[in-house]
Amino acid sequence: MIVIFGAGGGLGQALVHHYQQLGEQVLAVSRQAGAAVNNVQWVQVEGYRPEQLLALVEPLTKQPIAGVISTIGTLYSDDFMPEKRLDELVTEHLMHSYYVNAVLPLMLLQWMKPYLPAAQRCFWVQLSAKVGSITDNQLGGWYSYRASKAALNMLLKTAAIELARTHKQLTLAAIHPGTTDTQLSKPFQGRLSADKLYTPQLSAQRIAQVIATLEPHVSGGLWHWDGSRLPY
Repeated sequence: MIVIFGAGGGLGQALVHHYQQLGEQVLAVSRQAGAAVNNVQWVQVEGYRPEQLLALVEPLTKQPIAGVISTIGTLYSDDFMPEKRLDELVTEHLMHSYYVNAVLPLMLLQWMKPYLPAAQRCFWVQLSAKVGSITDNQLGGWYSYRASKAALNMLLKTAAIELARTHKQLTLAAIHPGTTDTQLSKPFQGRLSADKLYTPQLSAQRIAQVIATLEPHVSGGLWHWDGSRLPY
């Protein structure tokens, strides 16, 4: 079974469809309701904190988990946009980005740990971003998004080291999907050339291709959608 958190978003829906088309059993988790289709079970949750995930317990215990993908993340809201200058930083915005992009994914991993197989192959993938690479940062700007994704990458790397001792066939990975034509990227698409904006279907296919190559010995890595490894 493949578990997909954030299944109601544009990329989440594309990933659900991709794995469903491959014949995988998919558990799609979303704050929005989803239509029932073959091989896909939708679970609607109020949020992604542990106390709000109790509806997931029963389906998680019915069959082995082959992998988990989380598309959860935030870039902007009705209250703020990515900060281009130091003077634009607001504490609340920084904290919100850090919580959604870094804290929440690790809390999901913590909550899911009892359901992950200890001896069978399994993957845990969280969508990240190339701009979270400290080494690759040449332009500056986007303070809270960059910092929160960098924190996510470190948290996943640290968890990968720990879980390698107890879940020897588990691979944790952060994947940069590229700029995908979803609500997340809408305000920033105008400056992109057509060949740099990808459909959700193409991004889902690429993410799945990267996942298919992952091995436990590279657990904790940050990956580009083309399969190349990105620096932290």
